[in-house]
Amino acid sequence: MDQSRYEKYHGCYCGDEEGRKANYIDMVNKYYDLVTSFYEFGWGESFHFAHRWKGESLRESIKRHEHFLSCFTTWPATSTSVTSLNNNEYQISRGTELNRIAGVDKTCNFVKVVVCSLPD
Repeated sequence: MDQSRYEKYHGCYCGDEEGRKANYIDMVNKYYDLVTSFYEFGWGESFHFAHRWKGESLRESIKRHEHFLSCFTTWPATSTSVTSLNNNEYQISRGTELNRIAGVDKTCNFVKVVVCSLPD
């Protein structure tokens, strides 16, 4: 499809640029409300992706990657709390519940923010 056909389609069905900008948070949240359960079904409780070493299962690769991330983000601290920034209420509620089940709800929490609006 050439660019002019795409732009015509985009203009007809997606509104003008200002309209798209005004509605992007709603669109992003609807997308993540829809796909979060599919992601969780496919990848488990982790949304991290990791390359796989020869002979390594998907679950093993994710555990290895998350271990790396936890060491990288918490070292050399002896006690840590983690605050996750997220714009999606459904993902925050799922994360809060999974943290409670895992027993880390006292040290891991979420803050709802519009990530694109954070200062540099």
